[in-house]
Amino acid sequence: MNLTPEAIFKQRKERFDQSYNSLNQKYNGIAATRIAIFVISIVLVVLFANYRLGYAIGITAVAFPVIFGLVVRHHNRITAKRDVALASALINDQEIQRLTGNFNGLSEGEEFRDKKHPYLSDLDVFGKNSLYQLVNRSVTPSGRATVAHWLQQPATTQETRARQEAVNELRPQVDWRQEFQASGMQKSDDHHVELLLSWINEPNRVLDKKIYQVAAVVLPVVSIALLLLNIFAGISFYFFVGMLAINGLVLKKFADYVENITEKTFTGIKTLQSYGRMIKKIEMADFSCTKLRTLQSVFAHDNVSASDSILKLQRILDYLQARSNLFYLFFNFALLFDLQLVIRAEKWKARQKGDVSLWFDHIGQLEAINSLSGLAFANPEYCIPEICDDPYYFQATDLGHPLIHISERVVNDFTMEGKGTINIITGSNMSGKSTFLRTIGVNTILASTGGPVCAGSMKVSRMQVFTSMRTEDNLEEHVSSFYAELRRIRMLLDMLEEKKLPVLFMLDEILKGTNSKDRHAGAAALIRQVSSTESMGFVSTHDLELGQLANELLNVKNYSFNSEVKDDQIIFNYQLEEGICHSFNASKLMENIGINMKR
Repeated sequence: MNLTPEAIFKQRKERFDQSYNSLNQKYNGIAATRIAIFVISIVLVVLFANYRLGYAIGITAVAFPVIFGLVVRHHNRITAKRDVALASALINDQEIQRLTGNFNGLSEGEEFRDKKHPYLSDLDVFGKNSLYQLVNRSVTPSGRATVAHWLQQPATTQETRARQEAVNELRPQVDWRQEFQASGMQKSDDHHVELLLSWINEPNRVLDKKIYQVAAVVLPVVSIALLLLNIFAGISFYFFVGMLAINGLVLKKFADYVENITEKTFTGIKTLQSYGRMIKKIEMADFSCTKLRTLQSVFAHDNVSASDSILKLQRILDYLQARSNLFYLFFNFALLFDLQLVIRAEKWKARQKGDVSLWFDHIGQLEAINSLSGLAFANPEYCIPEICDDPYYFQATDLGHPLIHISERVVNDFTMEGKGTINIITGSNMSGKSTFLRTIGVNTILASTGGPVCAGSMKVSRMQVFTSMRTEDNLEEHVSSFYAELRRIRMLLDMLEEKKLPVLFMLDEILKGTNSKDRHAGAAALIRQVSSTESMGFVSTHDLELGQLANELLNVKNYSFNSEVKDDQIIFNYQLEEGICHSFNASKLMENIGINMKR
């Protein structure tokens, strides 16, 4: 029996919850063991000291740190597994949330809002209950930015088809997709990622100076030699102490630089671990499509995997973070640990700095594909659309709005083609005109990302979407809602003059902010003007007279949404019909709120 996506997500969430609870018990048990080992070691040292058992103290001093270190390593492994289980449970909980139409707690992408964009505000691409919340499953800054960019800008036809192939390949791979997402959820916040990247992109200060590289080799050798000569040849210990003083002066020379490194990378180490795990998942995957294999190939350079390279940097930075440790302090003065580690870190930067931004970018692209694949898997009623080579084409069956829950969603079939085609949509209030326009726009955007669309089938050309639907006044700029709409229309005309891409436009309740005479004259003039441009689109209106333009212009067609009154109630079916609207409900709506229409 095939399970629904919701049932699969619930099963997985339950499994990961159980795994987390089990691992958390182990975590707490090992934490108690660590405390016990520490306390026992202190007690034994004190006890042996009272009985003057020097050899026993020595054995304890050697054995217990080793035991403690092994326990800590095991504890860290359990912690990592526990955190992944927790993240995996959260991923499935969020998938269930989306299916129920609850987007609370999901990233809204507010940082990507742009009021001057051709369609973002009107089509709810970002913000609460937005398309971004439905689509995005990225956890890195690069991933979130990539998803946002794909929703803002149509890809080329070739790129869209390549993404579609990748989405189809990853869609059924629930384990891989969720493991990839979970592996990136233990990182630091975005600010710490920025600090880490800023350090990686800083110029080297030590590696380029030969004297420091010579000092890193010569001074530790001299220090060790003086200590050995003191032990075995009896030369004065002060020679060794003097050497430590010289080493101290060298360390002081670039102490501020080392401190800067540790400050910028302290919180970034966790991010490196997280990125390393994500890259490892990519490297180990057996991809078959060209797009995924091309993205994967970036993570191998001169037979060295990116995950291994990141692990090396992580270990270097881990050691640097131990600078306050007493053992580290002693060996730092003797062996110039700071200098050794800084040289190693700068060698890493010199070798890999140019690769890091590329790695992060490609992780972001894979997260975006993962997001679209997750959307496709969670919604089996969606389809992957056919991208049409011919311009000016849109055809869909069972087309619905993805942000309306499936239990309330009403679908329509619709086809339009040809340069300059304009569909005038008339209809009674609340009958579904604006929702239909948004349905066309949102699904065209999804198609341009390479992802699935909310339709049984769909074939669409590559087009630039433009909307003018929610024009508002702006007190700061002293702009009325009517003038704001005029500025949007000017933006459309400019876009049509540029001729970069065929434009698919949606104008809702056109010129609603002026008197009926001017509104009709202006709307009719605009329709005539754009009907000869490289575009196709929709104009919704209450002005039924605009429908007469279909008798004048061959590429103008009339569609409508209608309602009926039954038992004093207004009934909407939200089904698109050909022709001009033949039902009206404004009077009834006004009557329902208490206006006496008979007076």
